Amino acid sequence: MKLLAAFFVALTFLSVPASINAAEPDTPEARARLVDEYFSYMPMSKMMSEMVQGVSKQVPEDQRPMFVDTLTKNMRFDVIESAARQSLAKHLTLSELELFVEFIKHPEARSAMDKMKFYMADLLPVIRQEVIRASQMTATAKEQ
Repeated sequence: MKLLAAFFVALTFLSVPASINAAEPDTPEARARLVDEYFSYMPMSKMMSEMVQGVSKQVPEDQRPMFVDTLTKNMRFDVIESAARQSLAKHLTLSELELFVEFIKHPEARSAMDKMKFYMADLLPVIRQEVIRASQMTATAKEQ
């Protein structure tokens, strides 16, 4: 979820057309290097740990420790990180990755990214409610 939020924040910066390092060709190796650098600032283990803690708040309080323990022991975070790395390298150009990494290097950017979980927590219930409402409207329209 935090990674998704990072994309929303970075989209503003990704519209800059020129590459920060225009001399470097856009190769899979160059993209992988930048993805590695991004994860050095935003470790997947930290993102996943925060996600598990956030999700656990939806579980009854007396069951939270077991829920967190079960998820942390049984989720393959390495599989998730590998998928995240591949997806970033696949969908972002070298220029976009350079800008993305340049953004996340700033302490203020990392602080903002840490707060994006609160933004997403506020927004997701609204999105969920709108999906339900839209589905109900669609079902009602089909019945008529």
